Amino acid sequence: MKLLTILFGIILTLLGAWNYTASQPANLWALTPALYGALAILFGFLAGKWEHKHPLYGAVMMAILTLLSSLRGMWNLFILLSGGATAMPAQLIYIRSLRGILSVLFIGAAILLIKNFWQNWKAFGQFLGDWLARVLLTIFYFTVFLPFGIGVRLFSDPLAIKTRPDKLWRPRPTGDKTLEDLQRQF
Repeated sequence: MKLLTILFGIILTLLGAWNYTASQPANLWALTPALYGALAILFGFLAGKWEHKHPLYGAVMMAILTLLSSLRGMWNLFILLSGGATAMPAQLIYIRSLRGILSVLFIGAAILLIKNFWQNWKAFGQFLGDWLARVLLTIFYFTVFLPFGIGVRLFSDPLAIKTRPDKLWRPRPTGDKTLEDLQRQF
């Protein structure tokens, strides 16, 4: 499975580079599959280094992300093969469909070749969820929550301390009061 993962990463990186050259105008987002492929190669080389850690599941995650990003291309391939017209060039449709098919094959091979796939996938999901929760919640706190809280603290008046009294306010005279004045205060 280690060799298969490295091979999957190399093919995915090449498809990502081809996607970059085929997209007009060329943009950096077209290199996302190449990044997924490079990460799959890294996970393939890390496979077998630790007994209780399974880097191959990272490669499976890259395959799932690649499959999700290829769904539109696969749908456009179906439209193109059935005789319809698409808004995307045919070369891009073939590249994205090939990525999707490659991802499906890799996910299927991983399910068949890795022992106790489901239990280990759940353990990988637990690890990934713990790690992402810490990272994403920290980023959320410092980019959204903290500036919003500082802004509310600086620019709001929740106790209405800074507001002026109502115009109907009449100050009462102070001084010595009789017993009758104190009994009828209203």
